[in-house]
Amino acid sequence: MVTDLCDNAVKFNGKAEVTVVEQTRTVVISFEDGGRGTPHEPRERVLEPFFKSDQSRAGGGFGLGLSIVADIIHSHQGTLELRQGILRGLRVVVTIPK
Repeated sequence: MVTDLCDNAVKFNGKAEVTVVEQTRTVVISFEDGGRGTPHEPRERVLEPFFKSDQSRAGGGFGLGLSIVADIIHSHQGTLELRQGILRGLRVVVTIPK
């Protein structure tokens, strides 16, 4: 899960910034890239199997990576949120219970 999210950020945007915060009952991992981001409308759809936003089409693949990542996170009773990056780009926030 961590490798796939880092690989996506680097593949499509050139870099990945990862932050890990341990809280009392959870661990929060944030992945942020410096790219163009994903438009708000298809943002949640990128978690669907075989969906690819326009900007990711040139990168190849089948559009399964993020749906598999979401399944892994949910199987551990975690959550995955797609947000606008702090400066720009996409920010993926994963929260997993300890």
